[in-house]
Amino acid sequence: MPNKHQRIVMLICSIFLALALAACSSDQQAEDKSSGKQAAKERVVKHAMGETKVTDQPDKVIVLDNGTLDNVLALDVKPVGAATVFIDEPFPSYLKDQAAGIKNIGTVDQPNLEAIASLKPDLILGSKDTHEAIYDKLSKIAPTVFVEELGVTWKENLKLQAEALGKTEEGEKILGDYQQRLDDFKQKMGENAAHSKISILRARTDHVAAYLKDSFSGAVIQDAGLPRPPAQNKNEFSVQLTEEQIDDMEGDVIFWFTRDKENLLNTKVMKNPAWNELTAVKEKKVYQVNDETWLSGLGVQAANHIMDDLSNYLLKNQ
Repeated sequence: MPNKHQRIVMLICSIFLALALAACSSDQQAEDKSSGKQAAKERVVKHAMGETKVTDQPDKVIVLDNGTLDNVLALDVKPVGAATVFIDEPFPSYLKDQAAGIKNIGTVDQPNLEAIASLKPDLILGSKDTHEAIYDKLSKIAPTVFVEELGVTWKENLKLQAEALGKTEEGEKILGDYQQRLDDFKQKMGENAAHSKISILRARTDHVAAYLKDSFSGAVIQDAGLPRPPAQNKNEFSVQLTEEQIDDMEGDVIFWFTRDKENLLNTKVMKNPAWNELTAVKEKKVYQVNDETWLSGLGVQAANHIMDDLSNYLLKNQ
């Protein structure tokens, strides 16, 4: 058993050791604080594929479609990688400046798993209807959160993506600003809204698709309080029209877009005498708009660009 002198020495050594450990801990905390490090917190996010644990503030995010890219950038998060519609056309022009420096990880239809893994993400965002088949593989790379579908549900998608990113309040503010814009637009349109039935057409090479209420652009039109012509006032995504169905393209205003330079609308339909009998054509209210926003934007920034078009074309003659 140690004598009195030995016990005193041991006590002094213990005190110095405790002080040294405390100093090291304090130095480490100071170093972590100065370098921005902090203990990672986790949250559970419920989504289309179940529940996933995500870090509180993910900073290496992968997105698998345009709508998610649009929303995530609006939330002031720059993904490390993103998928594109076409491999040779990296990102939508309306997002070009915001998307500078983001790595291309393949197309929406065929994301490159090796490219995704190489970026060492801490969160992957996608959609069940597009990427369900590769969910398990993605989940082995990083925590993965999927919305149910893209398009008409874009507002619900934004809320879920904001939650996954730890930016719920920012998401609510963005949607609040969008709602305020809708309210202002409706007030300015007034009674004219009831007489502004909107026809939405996508010109394809062999047909014209009328986009209905369950499409992305159709949902924005509905948000804006604008009616649709009878043939397009349906809770469906779209309907194919031929040259013999020009009457179903009718509207007080026609907005149309295309990805095909040579398409049925400008090669045949617009040369058909029946086209000239449509109300929008007679009143010179036929407007070609950007397919990147009206067709494939699928996010809040694209929705606001559609509102820009509605304001520019419908309010200018008020």
